[in-house]
Formats: sequence, C-alpha cells, structure tokens
Amino acid sequence: MDTQLSEQCKSRLYRLKFEAPLESVAFVLADSREAAWRIGKTVMAVLHGVGIQTVALHDILSLRELVRMGVSDDEDMRIFELVVAGGKVEQWAHTPYFLTDDATLLGKWAELRADLAADVARTAMRRAR
Repeated sequence: MDTQLSEQCKSRLYRLKFEAPLESVAFVLADSREAAWRIGKTVMAVLHGVGIQTVALHDILSLRELVRMGVSDDEDMRIFELVVAGGKVEQWAHTPYFLTDDATLLGKWAELRADLAADVARTAMRRAR
C-alpha cells in the first residue's frame, strides 16, 4: 500500500496531544496552530461532556514539524510516531481521534495498522518455529 496524504493534509494537518480529560492524540485540519488548539479543545469538551476549561493539551505540531522530527522511511507515517529512541519508533499513536474526514489520512492510518499487524504475525510465526 502506498497511500499519499492529500495536499490539504500536507498544508493544514496538526497533531494534538491531550492530557485531560484523558491522555490521547487527535489529528485536525486547521488554518493555524491557534485554530487547531480551539477546535481540539472544543471537540474534546463536547465528546467527553466536560467544561472546555478542563481540557488540557500540548505539543500541537504541524505535519511539517512531525516529518522533520520523525524517523520512518515513509515520511507521511511520521505523523503517527509518538516516541522515538535510537533512530527507531518506540511508540505509535494508538486509537487517535480524527477530527477530519480526509480519506488520505484515514487510509494512511489503515496502512500503519496493517503494517503493525503484519509485524505481530511475523513475530508470532518466528516464535512458533
């Protein structure tokens, strides 16, 4: 699979990390970091039925920033990297919120999940030998 992110994603995608009401990650299309912050806080407050003042988020990063900091061979996959150590991805985003219906972003997520599942299957097969 070789899903390519849309031009809209490449120019407007932000990844947000939430601390409250729960630790999570969200992807949003916005015109600026401030707009991404507003959208993220508002949507999470509504989804979790809490006051907007209780929603805490940090690390609002653009796709360009994520690509620059990431290590995956597929640069578009770098948006899903959460922890990188020693030039290797230690933790991928798990059950993120997609605050967009961009089909290319959802396709890239499906591609990552398929790759990770294949890795688990290969590891299990090696251990069974």
